[in-house]
Amino acid sequence: MSAEDLNACLRAAQRSHLEGDWAEAERRYRSCLRDWPACAAAKSFLAFLLLQTQRPEEAESLLSEAISAETGHADWHFSLGMAQARQGRLGDARRAFAAAAELDGGQPMYWTNLAAACEQGDDLAAAEQACRQALAVDGACADAHFLLAGLYLRQERHTEARRHNALGIVARPAEHGPIARIEAYCELDRREEALALLRGWLAQAPDDPVALHLLAACGGAEPPPQCNPEFIRRTFDANAEAFDATLASLRYQGPQWLAQCLKRLGPPTAALEVLDLGCGTGLAGVALRPYARRLQGVDISGEMLGRAAAKSVYDALTQGDIIEFLAELPPASDLICCLDTLSYFGDLRPALNWMARALKPGGLLLFSIERALRALPEGHQLQPCGRYLHDPDWVEAQLAACRLRLVERQDMMLREEAGCPVPGAFYCAERLD
Repeated sequence: MSAEDLNACLRAAQRSHLEGDWAEAERRYRSCLRDWPACAAAKSFLAFLLLQTQRPEEAESLLSEAISAETGHADWHFSLGMAQARQGRLGDARRAFAAAAELDGGQPMYWTNLAAACEQGDDLAAAEQACRQALAVDGACADAHFLLAGLYLRQERHTEARRHNALGIVARPAEHGPIARIEAYCELDRREEALALLRGWLAQAPDDPVALHLLAACGGAEPPPQCNPEFIRRTFDANAEAFDATLASLRYQGPQWLAQCLKRLGPPTAALEVLDLGCGTGLAGVALRPYARRLQGVDISGEMLGRAAAKSVYDALTQGDIIEFLAELPPASDLICCLDTLSYFGDLRPALNWMARALKPGGLLLFSIERALRALPEGHQLQPCGRYLHDPDWVEAQLAACRLRLVERQDMMLREEAGCPVPGAFYCAERLD
């Protein structure tokens, strides 16, 4: 077969490959190699197809032969690294990716794959340097930003991790919803872009409660004293199905603190009238049930209540706004629990007053807040995510004003967001009269 015929055979194989007819492409590549066993290009193309069809061992063998014949192809070294990485040989993969990057440093994916191999081998400094090289080529390389975010999380460099996670989101906006993008813009202090996104949202849906609340959260309107109830309901209805699994992945600490606090307090079992405000899917209810003679849950989200009912730990479940529920003067409780709920209220005084009124004298209130790390002049601050931060010292002052005696305050992580700890404070207070 002439050289012209062999090249025509190779081109035909490549056409089949590009058209997605992988079986025909493989047949043609192998036919070409039978007649032209020294063709390094055919070996490299067939190896790439083998990688696409999950055959990394065969791919590695062909790529090694191709590279031995022609060493100057960066993409062949990169494919070799991919084949080796898929077999778990990270050291070999790292060397292959480094060779690809040395031959052609203008390809961000060579650097990011090198970074991933270094990170998996626990060489964090080399991984960071490779990410930096990728960003020097393309400052909007989302993979490099996300890799850096992960590296910084491992080193507890949380501010840098949050920033690079945000940069990754805005670099690849089509893969993320509007709320994630809005929060990312705010994290990067690019609030005008966040506001532009919100205004575009509101142009399509002028009365959307989520968009209206986030507009205020991002500084485009006056902050409300508390979240719009419809914003809360829609947010939790939308997330109810995966809520328990999501909180587990975020290392949510509420139920664990609650169980430990109750164990320290030592109330009698099966003896208390207990009210779980903002009960959600019933995560707190599981910890409360052993102490309750009667356990009632209240939540604004019907979808969340449906999942709470499935746990069969509540004697009664009520859908509604917790302030409206308390204003109807339910029977007095021995214990009120309100975990991860007051973050949707700015000024806590009305809510704390109503909860104090709903307690029996000597009754206990157990709740949590998202804790501000600096003093807040008004005691609370609306965040771009739509929840409120609270100054823990201000909260203690409000407890005293409502004749609630502080029994315990524990400052600790509430949960994680984007891998970073969310500072929280957990309180136990007692009604004095």
